[in-house]
Amino acid sequence: MTLKMINNGPDSHLLDRQFSELNKFCEEKGTELKIEWIGGQFWLHSDLENENPIGIEIDKIIRKHEDYLKKSSVHKELLARALGVKGTYRPKVLDLTAGLLGDSLLMLSFGCEVWAVERHPVIRFLIQSALQNATHEKLKNFHFIESDAQTVLSENLSADTLFFDPMFEDVNEKASPKKEMRIFRGLVGKDEDAMDVLKKGLEKGAKRVVVKRPRLSQELGVKPSVQYVGKSTRYDVYFSL
Repeated sequence: MTLKMINNGPDSHLLDRQFSELNKFCEEKGTELKIEWIGGQFWLHSDLENENPIGIEIDKIIRKHEDYLKKSSVHKELLARALGVKGTYRPKVLDLTAGLLGDSLLMLSFGCEVWAVERHPVIRFLIQSALQNATHEKLKNFHFIESDAQTVLSENLSADTLFFDPMFEDVNEKASPKKEMRIFRGLVGKDEDAMDVLKKGLEKGAKRVVVKRPRLSQELGVKPSVQYVGKSTRYDVYFSL
């Protein structure tokens, strides 16, 4: 077995299916992973001994966003503007690339209802474990979908805004990736279907499609309707025809 579990938690049986999928993935890929039960949920150990394990402290993250937004207007946030947040209007958002829920939980903190999609078994396992350990009231507006973007876009799930953050590299990306991105790039690889997902997203009929990119990176083959550019991040926005 190439998956090692440390300190198996009391409620870990609730993740039996996800654990089975994760174990199968490790066996098929010949990947060695170590997960540990810490503070009521599972964490993934880094590939380097001196680095902290990877996990999602959902309640803590949402509270951090809430504290920040008490001091700064949500309408000044670049992501909120890209999503279409105006006045009291909060779009329903379909996040096609949930990852470690960084953007999903920020959008949830804005007051949006969020559907987050993730296809990779390692990341899905961490998300499900974190959700079972979370109690924040805003999670009533959060929905997690264990699937891939193209499958979900083929279904009848409606959303005002589609959000897409592909793991898609180009020659202009020169900064060293942070720990989580370094590890997941090795496990997940690049989103080779990024162009196809964007095309399908644009055909879905949402009011807008938002693609998150590094500031200096290339566009995904289609010129956006408008761009919101920050210091390190850019949001390419495509309006529905």
